[in-house]
Amino acid sequence: MSQNIYMLLAIFTACAATFLTRVLPFLLFDKKQKPSPFLDFLHKNMPLMIMVILVFYAIKDTAFLEYPYGIPELIGVLSVFILHIKFKNALLSIISSTVIYMILVQMAF
Repeated sequence: MSQNIYMLLAIFTACAATFLTRVLPFLLFDKKQKPSPFLDFLHKNMPLMIMVILVFYAIKDTAFLEYPYGIPELIGVLSVFILHIKFKNALLSIISSTVIYMILVQMAF
């Protein structure tokens, strides 16, 4: 097979997988039925879990023993937690903390 066929198959597979993951919950779950406690737990806690993963990913390569000693990263992480506790809005917390971190890295350190 030519390379173009492989690319088309890969694109089609990705499209089908994306479509199925969007449609299957509507087909599998009844709207009248109350969600399971596990799904309810995930719904309530997933934004915070995602932010914790992003925080650990963001600081994994930080050199805390060299200048600037991880100060911009720590301020960014602290701002995520403060904003999320205050406003309970994951998108606001992530975007605002990213802006704060980028300003610190570009202008302060």
